Amino acid sequence: MEAGTMEQTVRTEQMVTMLSRGLTEPKISVVGCGGAGNNIVNNIFGSCRKNVQTVAINTDERSLQKVNAHKKLLIGKDVTEGRGAEGFPEVGEYCAECAKDAIREAIKDRDIVFVIAGMGGGTGTGTAPVVAQVAKDLNSITFVIAITPFSFETERANKAQMGIEKLKRIAKTTVVVENDRLLSITDDLPLSKAFSVIDNSVVKIIDSFCSQVSMSFMTALTDEVIQYMQESDRKAEERPEQYLVPEMVMVAKGPTENGLHPVGQMGPLVQ
Repeated sequence: MEAGTMEQTVRTEQMVTMLSRGLTEPKISVVGCGGAGNNIVNNIFGSCRKNVQTVAINTDERSLQKVNAHKKLLIGKDVTEGRGAEGFPEVGEYCAECAKDAIREAIKDRDIVFVIAGMGGGTGTGTAPVVAQVAKDLNSITFVIAITPFSFETERANKAQMGIEKLKRIAKTTVVVENDRLLSITDDLPLSKAFSVIDNSVVKIIDSFCSQVSMSFMTALTDEVIQYMQESDRKAEERPEQYLVPEMVMVAKGPTENGLHPVGQMGPLVQ
C-alpha cells in the first residue's frame, strides 16, 4: 500500500471512530396491537437490540398482563371493561382514537416504527391503522406487518382485507404475512407449533431489518467520511490554508432529501 493511501485510510478510520462516538443508531419502536401483535412483541422483548423499544397495546387487560414489553398500553377500559373488543374492529378503532395521546407519548422521538397486528379480530384490525397514522404524523418512518387469518375464516378474512386496505393508505410499507402460506410448510406440525413458526418468521423479519439498518447507518457514515477526506485532499492541494476547515465536518443523523442531515460542527480532526 502506498504511503499516501495508508495515511488516508488511517485518517478515515480515526474520523469514523471519533464521529460515531457522538451518534446513536436509529431509534426503533416495535408496536404490537392486539393478541397476535402482543405475542410478537413478547418474543422480541428478551433479545431486542438496545436501540429497539417494544410497545404492547391491547383492549384485553388479562392478556396484556401476560406480555413482556418496555411499554404496555391498556386502551378503552371504560368501553370494553378490559375484556377486549370482541371481534369488532370499530370498537378497537374507537378505543385507539380515544387513546391517541397515550399512543403518541409511547412512540414519540422514534425514527422508525413497526406496527404489527393480526388482521380479522377487533383490537388488531381496528387499532393498527390508528397507531400507524400517529407514527406517520410524528414523522417516523412507518412499516406495518399484518398477519392474515386462514382463508376458511371467512368473516375474519373479510375484516382483515378492509383493515389491510386502510393500512396500505397510511404506512410507507405494509408486509402481509399469510397464515395459509406459512401453514402449508408446517402441515405436519400441531397448530400451536405452526403459530409459533409464524411468530418466529415475523420476529426474523424485524430482526433482519434492524440489523440492516444498523449496518447501513455505519456504512453511510463511513462513505460520507471517505468522500469528505477525498474532497479535503483535493482542496488541500488547491488551497492548503483551508485544509480541514472545521465547519465542513458534518455528521449524518437522520434521513433527508440527500440522505444526510448536518447536526453539528467539530474542530479539526487531523493536523
